[in-house]
Amino acid sequence: MKEPSIIGGIGFGFIETFDRADAALIQQLQHASSTDVTDSQNRTGAMDPGIKPLGSGKRVWGSAVTVDLPANDNLMLYKALQLAQPGDVLVVNTNGGQRRAVWGELMTHTAMALALGGLVVDGIVRDGAAIRRLDFPVFCRGTAPVSVEKNGPGLVNGEMTCGGVVVRPGNLVVGDDDGVVIIQRERLSSVLDKMKQTEQREIKRKEEIARGQALPA
Repeated sequence: MKEPSIIGGIGFGFIETFDRADAALIQQLQHASSTDVTDSQNRTGAMDPGIKPLGSGKRVWGSAVTVDLPANDNLMLYKALQLAQPGDVLVVNTNGGQRRAVWGELMTHTAMALALGGLVVDGIVRDGAAIRRLDFPVFCRGTAPVSVEKNGPGLVNGEMTCGGVVVRPGNLVVGDDDGVVIIQRERLSSVLDKMKQTEQREIKRKEEIARGQALPA
């Protein structure tokens, strides 16, 4: 497969399109838990546990649109909003920018209007109370009142790291109260199969407990 070309340049540009998993397979992640996913890929793919949902009970799932930002700047996040498709999840690396917010209430409204699946950012957001009231999943390291600059550089839809995990555009994202897990696109079918096997084993074990067999054989 031909390597996709970067419009702009390395470190300050974007890739317009990338391969996504089959929509029917992605849909099967709707009710998947982060724990089931990581168990089904040999306990790999989990981001740093400091990245948590902004508001309990939030879930995120979908194809990753990757955004690699310099610290304290979010210009290329706006480009990512232009390129993302409904259901996509913005996955953002801030390269250590942990004191200024790259996302806020207005960007959340924009993402909702575009029917995006959510945001996962290894960094900080602001307008926390407003975002918690909105039905849009935001996973981050916390909140701060100060915003960032809009000068660049940055790269959209390139390979990067987020929360200590390598993420490529088109990888799958699953997040809930326990954290965020990344699935490599080409391994999605295998992970889904293993998740179904795990589910059946757990159903059987719960039935055994209900019958009085508190400890496994």
